[in-house]
Amino acid sequence: MTGFLASIVEAYGELRVHKGRILLSLIGVAFSVFALTVVMGGGGMLGGALQQSMEKSSGRDTLLSIQPLGDQHLTFDEAGDIIEQSSSSAKEITPAEQDAIVLEQLDRLGITQRSRQAYMSTRIQTPQGVVSAELTGVDPAYGAMYRVQLAEGRWLADSDHRRLAPALVVNQPLYEQLGRPDLGTETITLYGPSGTSEKEIATVVGVMAADPSTDWAPQAYLAMGGIAALPGVGPEGAAASQYLAWVPPEQGEEVREHLAQRLSDTPAGYFEVYPSSFGMEQMQVFSMFGYAIAGVAVVILLLGAMGLVNISLVTVRYRVREIGIRRSYGATGGRVFMGGLMESVVATVIAGAVGVAAAVALVKAPFVTDVFARAGLVDLPPFPVGAVITGLAAATAVGVLAGALPALIATRIRVIDAIRS
Repeated sequence: MTGFLASIVEAYGELRVHKGRILLSLIGVAFSVFALTVVMGGGGMLGGALQQSMEKSSGRDTLLSIQPLGDQHLTFDEAGDIIEQSSSSAKEITPAEQDAIVLEQLDRLGITQRSRQAYMSTRIQTPQGVVSAELTGVDPAYGAMYRVQLAEGRWLADSDHRRLAPALVVNQPLYEQLGRPDLGTETITLYGPSGTSEKEIATVVGVMAADPSTDWAPQAYLAMGGIAALPGVGPEGAAASQYLAWVPPEQGEEVREHLAQRLSDTPAGYFEVYPSSFGMEQMQVFSMFGYAIAGVAVVILLLGAMGLVNISLVTVRYRVREIGIRRSYGATGGRVFMGGLMESVVATVIAGAVGVAAAVALVKAPFVTDVFARAGLVDLPPFPVGAVITGLAAATAVGVLAGALPALIATRIRVIDAIRS
């Protein structure tokens, strides 16, 4: 270890002496490492932004959708496809009984990230008059499943199921139409279907972040436990249209088959279980684009290495006397080789560190992170460590490749060469 550290110190000293000869080549290496690191780091963060953007609409990977279809009689063909589907007059169950059956099966499989989901519409009193709005009843885990972003207030909590006044999380258009009421304190009025006088008091507890894909109409979320209290709904109208279960990707298919089998044997009837989300495999075009840019960066890196090789060869020719004197004092060929190699490696590692630092500073700059946020990045991840390691490894590899040939030539210099020079 002492010899290795000494060779590094010696190489750094030689670089300071010959810095004018190799500076331009190191600039090329630093720029190549910078380009390679930016491509890998920025590409990883861009992929995360695109993935999160998809998860906001289709759910996390792997999110299973469980839809009740009642008591079904299915007929399959030889390939296993359904060719006939009919319903029978089985004993009907209440929404509460259906919830208990499905949630029990999810508990048996150890699935804690789950949510019920039900859709309905209501009429809400605003300063401009009564407007219609779409309501979605969910459980608190829905927010994590679909990466719901809030601009103000909070998301739904377990305690909201027991509120006398239902808690609502509204989107920006509805919040503006309501006159921006105080969150958690000021109440609003919900009305039943047109022609009825039923009404209920509710409270807005959160406002979702602006989203052009969903802000085209007034929308709101409320806890499933508060649906029955809505005017014109009642217990029978609080049935979940589907259940959502977020499971580890490696267990998705196995859990799906188990759920479908277990639920089909329950009094609730037949359920269809299928993946609700899709993964990054549908974004291969972006991956190919990243690989193409990385290939260009590698070519630039090799060109920088070639320039460094030329400079190193020229430097060896100017150092014949120095190397010959070192050999006369007992320096072995291995020591001379290691010294020449380490000069190149230390130089490219320093250049690579500068390139990596510049890449991290660029990708994490506020104006770049704002672009990622607008692209749909909910949780801004740290700069990928793999990109940093790859950049430094590439710089080291360039140093080894660029220094091996000049170092090998240096080992063949003899003492007599120093005398002649």
